[in-house]
Amino acid sequence: ARMKQFILVLAALATLFVVSSCGQQLPPYTLGWFDQYTDHFNFATQPQKWQQRWLYVDQYWNKQQGAPILFYSGNEGDIFMFYNNTGFIFELAQQFGAYVIFAEHRYYGESLPYGSNSFTPQNLALCTVEQALADYAVLLTDVKKKNPLLANSPVITVGGSYGGMLSAWFRIKYPHIVEGALAASAPILQFHGVRSDYIFYQIVTQDYAAASPFCSTRIQKAFQTIASLGKQGQYSQLTKSFRTCRPIQSASDVDALNNWLNTAFTYMAMTDYPYPTNFLQPLPGWPVNAACQPIVARGSTDLLGSVADGAGVYYNTSGSLSCFDIWNADISPSLGNAWNYQACTELNLNTASNGVTDMFPPAPFDEKAIAASCVQQFGVTPRDDWIMTWSGGLNITASSNIIFSNGKLDPWSGGGVLTSLSDSLIAIQIDQAAHHLDLRFSDPRDPQSVVMARKQEASILRQWLGTFYARNKMNNPLPTPRQ
Repeated sequence: ARMKQFILVLAALATLFVVSSCGQQLPPYTLGWFDQYTDHFNFATQPQKWQQRWLYVDQYWNKQQGAPILFYSGNEGDIFMFYNNTGFIFELAQQFGAYVIFAEHRYYGESLPYGSNSFTPQNLALCTVEQALADYAVLLTDVKKKNPLLANSPVITVGGSYGGMLSAWFRIKYPHIVEGALAASAPILQFHGVRSDYIFYQIVTQDYAAASPFCSTRIQKAFQTIASLGKQGQYSQLTKSFRTCRPIQSASDVDALNNWLNTAFTYMAMTDYPYPTNFLQPLPGWPVNAACQPIVARGSTDLLGSVADGAGVYYNTSGSLSCFDIWNADISPSLGNAWNYQACTELNLNTASNGVTDMFPPAPFDEKAIAASCVQQFGVTPRDDWIMTWSGGLNITASSNIIFSNGKLDPWSGGGVLTSLSDSLIAIQIDQAAHHLDLRFSDPRDPQSVVMARKQEASILRQWLGTFYARNKMNNPLPTPRQ
């Protein structure tokens, strides 16, 4: 059960861009394929190469010498997930007259170094953060070399979630290529021994408690009741209360029920946006409030049934389901084995619950169980301390020009940089914002806090670009800012 919960939460990080944009018109793009090195750090295998997918948008580019490049650091998914759901990068491009590039992360979408054989344990060995950043550095260098107007252009990298982690690390590791970074909802500290294992589920619980204290306490009581009924073998009562499509008959079925509830309440906290979205299931605006409504209204007399209806906001917004298939709660799109491999090597993000500071059943961070599962799947074990050794964690004050934005509703914010580390390593915390809401298209329903955060981000990036042009004695090609 612990491993299933671990995979579900990591899948949640990996799929949050699958919400639809809010009706704004996306600009046209041009698709490209780049001859990329398979292994940047092994000269014995070079020049072995593969085709990396990328796209660019030049609709807003003012074609002036040195106009900036906005580079989306692709993360774990098809590149069009990010193109379709990162509208703020196009709003920035309009403000800056910028050229926009989206690069697809190796081993995702159609960027497969070994084609259909990319997901064997041996070939997955090159699915690393270091290789992905090297891909981006080589791609950008080639683009600038081939376009004289971009040859001296400063690059601002933008990313959300794992893409935000990549953006921050791209600036840190390649400061001669990247002038600044907007790292949205980037949990660069969400690792065992760095931040609390329990912070993720504490924030989920806080979101439901903010909707109503009755909501979080009743969800917690429901999990406790499920555990009690399961131990007593009273499976028929659980079947009836949660309207499952087939009878609950075993302890493993109870585990499936807990995972089903965990998935719903966790994903709704992460996608607690102010307007309806079409995740793999359609969700109303402010889904946490919507989920709490039946729990608060009926929870005192029908605890389990009301919690089932709360989860149904996620699984059954349309009301068309007559029963719940709790055995198929993993609604994330297929990412091949790449994301699980990354979680089993460098990105072993820590998420655990204790049932005391959060509303979920106790599920400690079990390093041995995770390691055993990783050995079984891939023949590898997580190297927990490597990412901190490589990245620096919070010890990054030698770097500069990174914005770390985090929504206070976002469970991943617990692993983010929440206070500024210097005058150019800037933390922005956003009230009433869930996972990287600031990267989405502006929407009239956005809270004022999000509107102001985007203005602050644009102003800071404009300042950094201006400093770049002055330092390099270049004419500043940025359009005059709109009032």
